[in-house]
Amino acid sequence: MRRNEDTDVVETDAESGLIADWAELTYECLIIILSRLTFEHRWRGPMLVCKGWLIACKDPSLNTLFDLDTQFDSVIESPRWWTPDFERKIDSMLVSVITFSDGSLTEIRTQHCSDLSVTFAAER
Repeated sequence: MRRNEDTDVVETDAESGLIADWAELTYECLIIILSRLTFEHRWRGPMLVCKGWLIACKDPSLNTLFDLDTQFDSVIESPRWWTPDFERKIDSMLVSVITFSDGSLTEIRTQHCSDLSVTFAAER
């Protein structure tokens, strides 16, 4: 596999003639792939790949559930996570998902957000 400097496309061997440029996936195909990832995996990787993938990660169909409870299973350790800065980050994520969902958010599961973000969710 090599990158063609002129076209900025990653190419496979010349015999097969296949071109693998992930940025060229159709939107529908990308949504299907992204839908198989967890919320956490979408936020940690694909959103940072390129603008097209960021736009796809914002698709309302991928933002119907905001579930961070699985990340904080232990009730004993949960208070250790909470700081005002941490709460602001969770609020920011929640507000983003609410906005991305365009009204299709049906479930919110988290313990680490402020009343302001819950109110924002209720008003949407």
